[in-house]
Amino acid sequence: MSGRSHLFVTLGAGAWLLTGCAGGPPAVADVPPDVGPSTDDPVVAVADNDFGPVEVVVATGAEVTWHWEGRAAHDVAGDGFESDIQATGTFTHAFDGPGAYAYVCTLHPGMEGVVYVVPDQG
Repeated sequence: MSGRSHLFVTLGAGAWLLTGCAGGPPAVADVPPDVGPSTDDPVVAVADNDFGPVEVVVATGAEVTWHWEGRAAHDVAGDGFESDIQATGTFTHAFDGPGAYAYVCTLHPGMEGVVYVVPDQG
């Protein structure tokens, strides 16, 4: 496969993963009833081909920061938020409404995570 064809296949797969069957970014889903806040402002590692932790739970209004730790370039793309493609640095997003926010790296199929946002109990 030529470099150009490989790039098309890679980008096409990432776009399909991001848009899903509904033709848009991953939708905000209902949060499971037994989920409660785990931390106020968590940091998710963006390593080579995985996010860690894969799931985080925050109260409404909290920020999640993704920190690049690997050597490859990645992005973070979900419903209402998207980072630049980058190999270093951080990306932060505040979640203003309850729900489950799925996100992916559009460059690497299978690299995905979710932020559960629950109502602030304070």
